[in-house]
Amino acid sequence: MIFVNLETLFVREKREFYQLYRTVNDVFLLENRLPKQVFREPFRYFWFEEFDWTMDGDFWTVIQQLSKKMKDEYILTAVLDPHPVEYFYEEFGYYNWVKLPVHLTSDQYVNVLELGPKESPADAILYNSYTVIWLPPSMKWAIWGDRNYGICILGLRDANHRVDAWPIVKTWRPMDQTVLSWVALNFANQQLPQEVVDSLFLYYSNDAK
Repeated sequence: MIFVNLETLFVREKREFYQLYRTVNDVFLLENRLPKQVFREPFRYFWFEEFDWTMDGDFWTVIQQLSKKMKDEYILTAVLDPHPVEYFYEEFGYYNWVKLPVHLTSDQYVNVLELGPKESPADAILYNSYTVIWLPPSMKWAIWGDRNYGICILGLRDANHRVDAWPIVKTWRPMDQTVLSWVALNFANQQLPQEVVDSLFLYYSNDAK
C-alpha cells in the first residue's frame, strides 16, 4: 500500500475548483436533477447500480479498473448537493470534492469518504452527500449518483468505450424494471409517479439511441 495523506486529496484552492467545475459542466447538465437527463451529449450509453454501493470499496475497484483501462491517473469525486461553495466552502474553507489517484486501495477510498471536517465529522461525503459525480480526466466515462433516487448512472460516450467497459461493468443494469424497483424504495408507498417512469426510460434507455 502506498502511503497517502488523504486530507491532501481534497480540493482547497478556488482556482483549481473552478477549473474542475468547468470540466464537470462539460459532461453534466448541472442545472438538472433526476429524472431529467443529467448527461450532456455525446454521452449516450447508460447503466445503473444502487447508490449505496458507491460508498463501498467494491465500487472503487470497478471504477479503478475503468480508469486504468482508459489510462486515467485519477478520478474526481465531487459532491453537488449539498452545494460545494454555498454550503461546504462557506462553512469549512475547502470543497467536498476530492481527486482520488487510481492507485488508492479500496480501504483508502472508504477512508476518504469518511473523512469529514474536524469540526463536523457528519459532513463527510459518506454521510452528507445527496448528488455526487465521479469523473476521470479523459471524460470517456462518468457516473452520476443520486441518494434520493437510490441509484447511480454510468454514462459512456461511444460504442468503443462501451465495448471496453463491458467486461468491467457487466453486473450493472440497463434501464429496466429492476432499476425502477430501486428508485421506488425512495417514494411513498414505493409507488413511482408515471412521469418519473416515463422520463427515466426516455432519457436512459440504450435501445432508444
